[in-house]
Amino acid sequence: MDNKELVDALKSFYDELKTDNLDDMDDMYHDEVSFTDPIHQVVGLEDLKEYFKGTMENVEYCHFTFDDECVSEDKAYLSWQMRYSHPKIGNGMEVILPGVSYISFEDGKIREQRDYYDLGAMLYEHVPLVGYVIDKVKSRLVGE
Repeated sequence: MDNKELVDALKSFYDELKTDNLDDMDDMYHDEVSFTDPIHQVVGLEDLKEYFKGTMENVEYCHFTFDDECVSEDKAYLSWQMRYSHPKIGNGMEVILPGVSYISFEDGKIREQRDYYDLGAMLYEHVPLVGYVIDKVKSRLVGE
């Protein structure tokens, strides 16, 4: 599979991320993949699967839509929006989180993936007391 096909397979996989399709990762990710996001860093395909299992626990749904991409011979950049619902975040209401992924390829698979997004927008702003404090800090920064 070439890099464009690999990116298309990755987008399809993330379109409806859930724990029962994690074995699909075997075809896309290198055995020694390095995955980094604002929450955690893992190395190795099996550890990445375990990380996804843990983060998806109690998630009602998680979908990604991809806005733009740039795929080259050795790397790719993808911009996306993640839409998810978790009963303990925002009272279960849908959260929309924009982000960007940097991907590098090796041996026809994804060797490295770094996801960039605002962790505060993902979690902290949806926790009642913490969200209130963050809103107050933001309003002071812009002079409201």
